[in-house]
Amino acid sequence: MSTLDPQTSHGSENPYLAPGADADVDTALEDADYLTLVVGPNAAAYRRFWHVDSALPKPPRRWNWPAFLFGTLWMVHRRMYLAAIGFYLVTTLLPILMLLADAGIPQIAFGMLLPRIALAIFANALYLRHCSRLLARVQATHAGQPNRIRAELLRRGGTRASAVVVCLGLIYALRYITQGLLQTYH
Repeated sequence: MSTLDPQTSHGSENPYLAPGADADVDTALEDADYLTLVVGPNAAAYRRFWHVDSALPKPPRRWNWPAFLFGTLWMVHRRMYLAAIGFYLVTTLLPILMLLADAGIPQIAFGMLLPRIALAIFANALYLRHCSRLLARVQATHAGQPNRIRAELLRRGGTRASAVVVCLGLIYALRYITQGLLQTYH
């Protein structure tokens, strides 16, 4: 048999390994490099926000303008879907509950601004936690398979612009339905 035949590759249990490649070579990346794969675009900025390359451990930077300005859409873009649903529910239900409690316009405005400020302050830490948990799950599932970990992180990480479009559609559909219900019962 030839040396190109996968059946005769010696020293490897992987029949698809390139000839001459050693399966035991440590190609695993460090966690910081994996985090770069998870973040995708703007990974360099998030590495600075998280102080990944810092010699001394520091907490993540405190303020995130995109999170403050776009809230739910920022979380959906960063693929934090459950957090986005929770934030949307809070920012939708809080003003309604305040209206039912006969709150004034200034109190309602402050009540709508408070969750955005909290999100902007904790957004970088929240996103770091999301990325770290995703990395831990992928590493646990594909332990010892650095190429598979890399491929899975590229597939499940990064950003998703199409999710933002879908989210906007859902938000406007919910508003349309809510307006219809309110007009029907008033």
